[in-house]
Amino acid sequence: MEMVDRIFKNKSLYFKLICIFILIIVMSVTISTTLSANQFTNVVEDQANANTLSAITTVKNSIELQIHELDNITTYISENDDSKSFFQNNMSSKVEEKLRKQLNMYTVTKPNIAGILIVNSHDYSISNEMSRISRDPLTNESWYKQAAASPKTFHLDSRPIGRNIKTVKNYGADEVLSLTKAITDEKTGKVLGVILIDWKLDAIKSEIEHMGFGSNGFVYVMDDSSQIVYSPVNPIVYRINGKWFHPSGSGSVIKRINHTDYQMMYDHSSYTKWVIVGAFSINETFLFIQKVKWIAVLIAMIVSVFAIFVAAFFTSSITKPLVKLRSLMKKAEEGNLDIKFESKSDDEIKQLGDSFNSMIGSIKKLMNVINEIEKRKREAELKVLQEQIKPHFLYNTLDTIRWMAQEYEARDIMAVIDALTNLFRIGLSKGKESIRVSQEIEHVKSYLIIQMTRYEEKFDYDIHVEDCAKDLYVLKLILQPLVENSIYHAIKTKRGKGKISIIVKSVENNLCLSVIDNGSGMMKEEMHKWNELLKTQGMIGKKSEGYGMLNVNERIKLSFGNDYGLQIDSVEGKGTKVEIKHPIIRETTNF
Repeated sequence: MEMVDRIFKNKSLYFKLICIFILIIVMSVTISTTLSANQFTNVVEDQANANTLSAITTVKNSIELQIHELDNITTYISENDDSKSFFQNNMSSKVEEKLRKQLNMYTVTKPNIAGILIVNSHDYSISNEMSRISRDPLTNESWYKQAAASPKTFHLDSRPIGRNIKTVKNYGADEVLSLTKAITDEKTGKVLGVILIDWKLDAIKSEIEHMGFGSNGFVYVMDDSSQIVYSPVNPIVYRINGKWFHPSGSGSVIKRINHTDYQMMYDHSSYTKWVIVGAFSINETFLFIQKVKWIAVLIAMIVSVFAIFVAAFFTSSITKPLVKLRSLMKKAEEGNLDIKFESKSDDEIKQLGDSFNSMIGSIKKLMNVINEIEKRKREAELKVLQEQIKPHFLYNTLDTIRWMAQEYEARDIMAVIDALTNLFRIGLSKGKESIRVSQEIEHVKSYLIIQMTRYEEKFDYDIHVEDCAKDLYVLKLILQPLVENSIYHAIKTKRGKGKISIIVKSVENNLCLSVIDNGSGMMKEEMHKWNELLKTQGMIGKKSEGYGMLNVNERIKLSFGNDYGLQIDSVEGKGTKVEIKHPIIRETTNF
């Protein structure tokens, strides 16, 4: 430390900064390059393993899916009434014709099926693609006996050679996989026959051949006797010993073949008893990593030289602007926001100054936004209050009309007047901004009574409220505008009788209020437009269409934040659901 003090003592700030910059640059570049190279090596190795594992998993799943589909086909064939007659040896030309059509349906709709042959215990067979080579009984064939010996499972033969079968499609034994399964009597368990399906290995050929792992990587499939089911053309695959792999598990081994180290990852399929192996050259991966490391070192050297040059070029212009900027920051700390950093040069300090100016401007804008939000909230509340009718004169007038209706026994008019009175009473709520859910429901019920009187048999409604939600508090008058939208924009234009459902329940610590109609609905584009409007825009200054819904959305967001508000879900021709997300509030307050 003393030597460092002697070197830097009485030296200029420029010299000190240059030395510090060079030290930081060299150390940072060296450390970051080393760590990055090591990290890249680990990533490449992990990615190679992950790609190989993903490839063999994909192949395994694909094979299992297709073998399972073949197994299902044998079940479908055996359960067919015509097949049952065949296996019971109750044959007729009509049964044979229908059975051939069914087999043809599978081979036509499933291109990977090369042929289907069914043989009963009396040595009768049916197939559209296969026939006997000689008259020797098919029931004496090894594949038939193997299936009959284990009737509860299917059997796979990856090399179906030496069979007393010829095919019209003339494919080789190395081009197909043979699946056989015995059919038994449900009551006695006696073997009634065997179904044989030849499956084209082309089903996995293209999938395997397009999985690249460098110039020497490949994926292949091996059966439970270590015989190759399928592999791409590759001389390495025939030098791999099946004993290297655990017969019923998965894992990874590293072996040297032809002076090249290969990492082989394998996975055992418990369904087919096959092993799927993915292999790639470790040497090839290592050479790629070394090449990338040299490139990283070269880039690090270039970056270091350039960084040192830039540091030397700009050091002399740092100190004076920094002092000026610090002075302005001090004034900002004291509350003076009418300041601005100005610099004649166009360098990093000026950019820092511009950021400082931007920060000061953002602070001022934020304060203006806060004031504007408060103003908009007051305006929204004022608009709600302006839409409410002065109570005293209105109540007295309604009471007079009700008395006159009662005098003439006009009970329908009395019901409407009672509903209207209740509507205004709850709407005013003595100036309170929040009311109980039960009061909000009572308010919307009164509105619906009035509208049903007006539109007679045009619509019905139902209301479902969870018991635990009735005593919770919500912003008042948030359901009625949504119901009004449903009536005027959905039910009114609908042919026939409509229905409106109102549901209130708690969902994930929030209160969910939904208004659902079976009206004309919206097109998907219109629904997305409205949802974006509800997310990004408020009610103030908007057009009259949807004013009530925007009003509700704006009041909720101003009171509780942007996590709450309205969401629309609509299907054209089926109806619309408008859902309010509202926080759970257990006591009244003015928001």
